[in-house]
Amino acid sequence: MASRNGSRQAALVRARERRRELDRDRDAQDQRIEEATAEAFVALDTRGEAQEAVAAATAQLGIAVRKLLAEDVTAEKAAALLELDMAEVRRLSKATPATPGRRDRARASEAAVRTMPPSSNEDEDAPRRAG
Repeated sequence: MASRNGSRQAALVRARERRRELDRDRDAQDQRIEEATAEAFVALDTRGEAQEAVAAATAQLGIAVRKLLAEDVTAEKAAALLELDMAEVRRLSKATPATPGRRDRARASEAAVRTMPPSSNEDEDAPRRAG
């Protein structure tokens, strides 16, 4: 019997060591996943900011093109002055002013939701929400 207990104890020690080894591997993998995810979030934020900057610059360029056209500069001459092709000058002359970025709209929506007063009677709203 004593040898069986010793064998069981040795097996438990081996099992514990193996589990700890697997846990270390899993923890390392989890860490790599978290780091890659964080890098992706940073890249997504950077890309969003860059897209917003491009939209703002495009709007400013559109304003400048419209100012040139308002000064009776032909589209052809504006294209030559700005070293752009005619299609781009036409597109820019029709560009609308920059609108708030995606994050700004999301923040505004979140603020609106947070500032909405709670319903006075939830049961009264149930049929309306149901359709």
